[in-house]
This record gives sequence, structure tokens and C-alpha cells, in this order.
Amino acid sequence: MKNILTIDVEDWYQSSVDVLLRKGYCAECRPIPSLRVVSNTMRLLDILAEFGAKATCFVLGTVAETYPSLVRRITDAGHEVATHGYGHELVYSLDRESFRSDIVLSKKLLEDIVGQEVWGYRAPYFSITPASAWALQVLTESGITFDASMFPIRRGLYGFPGGGRFPHIVGLANGRSLLELPVSTLRLLGQNLPFGGGGYFRLAPYAVIKRALESLNRAKQVAVFYMHPYELDTEELKGPLPAENRRTRLFRWSQRLNREKTESKIRRLLSDFTWTSISDWADGGNGG
Repeated sequence: MKNILTIDVEDWYQSSVDVLLRKGYCAECRPIPSLRVVSNTMRLLDILAEFGAKATCFVLGTVAETYPSLVRRITDAGHEVATHGYGHELVYSLDRESFRSDIVLSKKLLEDIVGQEVWGYRAPYFSITPASAWALQVLTESGITFDASMFPIRRGLYGFPGGGRFPHIVGLANGRSLLELPVSTLRLLGQNLPFGGGGYFRLAPYAVIKRALESLNRAKQVAVFYMHPYELDTEELKGPLPAENRRTRLFRWSQRLNREKTESKIRRLLSDFTWTSISDWADGGNGG
């Protein structure tokens, strides 16, 4: 069967800014995306093309604004474009109107570039939590029809414990509904264990990832997987961060760990399983 592949198109600094701020790395750390996001994304797109895999790319608004040609390259390669918000702000740090403005701005940026409607959203750091579930109504009011933000685990910055583990329709108090696509987890000893991408994919042995995916597919459940282009970049974090301190040194080490193995693991993943975008899957192109 076809599984769902998603890519969060962002720079490493943008992805990690909330952690860096909490660790006292800097008082203001909202950098514009560097050219690394272009080269890393293009490298990942080339790998996907080798295997005929399609994905939904959640593009950060600042990336689209700075490198619109990258967004066009994504769509030209046959992938779906969705929004990752504008500036990688944690949803629960915003009020309703600030969040609405973020969605409207990022969605319009992408639509102006690709010339077609953008239907999907993923919150930075999966930050739609029980405390910010109000954001789902704002999404539907802003023209979003599917969301991939609710991660059914518990972590420091994110998590929606008790949320559904598989794609499902969420009915909302405003009378609208939304297709929700949680990142895949493995149920073990009464707990949801994350394995569906990102650092979990980078750090876990591939054999464990493969068995977890196979168990979902045997149960006729689609897997929802995610990647970041920067995880292919083995050079980025070799040297210290500017103004690095003891509290950030370990974080930098953990973020760099196993990056040299990421490309080979991605190639195995694309070879062992078949991958498509969210809209293709929702429209019935789920193989089987």
C-alpha cells in the first residue's frame, strides 16, 4: 500500500529556534533562511525522484518569501505544497488573531507562487496541543482542509496525548470538519512510541523503523512519515554555534548525531515502501 510522506521545508536554525531560546542561546534568534535550505531540499527532491516517490511539502513562509523558485521546483517535481506557517512560531504562544494572520500570510505567499490553492497545514514543532486545539477552527476558517500537527505523544514542546493515532476526521464546534493526519507511532505497553521521522528516524536503527512500518501496513493502516531537508546536511553543525555555551553544546551534538547515515536510511525507506502525498492518498490513490 502507499504510505504518506511529508517534508517540513525549513532551515535548521528555524526548526530549532524555540529550543535554542529556551536553552538561553540568544535573546533574539529568528534568522532568515540560508541557501542551505535550497541545496538540502533539492538534494532530497533528487533522491525522491530516483524512487518515484511523491510527498506533501510543508513550506515555511519565510522560505517561500526568500526562495520562491524553490517552491516552484517542488511543484514542478510533482509534489504537493502546503503551509508550515510563516515564521515558525509555536501555535500556543499566539492568540487567535495572530495565528489567523500567520496562516493567511503564509497560505497566500505559497498560492501566489504556485498559482493554485493550498489546502494543508502543519504547525511548527507540532504545536497544536490540547491547550491550542482552538487553532483547528481557525484553520478551517482560513481555507485549510487538512492538518498534520497533532502528534499523539507527550514531549516538552509539543504533543497531543490521547489524540488519534491514524488519519481521521475532526468535527469542530464551528460546524466544520478537518482531516487530521498524525505522525505515525507504535503502540507498545500502553504507550505511543514515536518513530515516524525526524530525529526519531535519524537516531533509531533502520530495522526498528521498518518493522514498525510493516506492522502498521499489515493492520491496513497508512503510515504518516516526516523529514527535514537539513537532516541530510553533514557539514552544518560540525563547528560550534555562534556564542555557544555549555547548555547548547549537547543540543548541537544531538542534532548532528547520525546525520551521515540519513541519506542511506532514506534510500532504504523509499526502496522498501511506496510513498505519496496527502492529497493523492485522500483522493483514493492509496494503492492497497
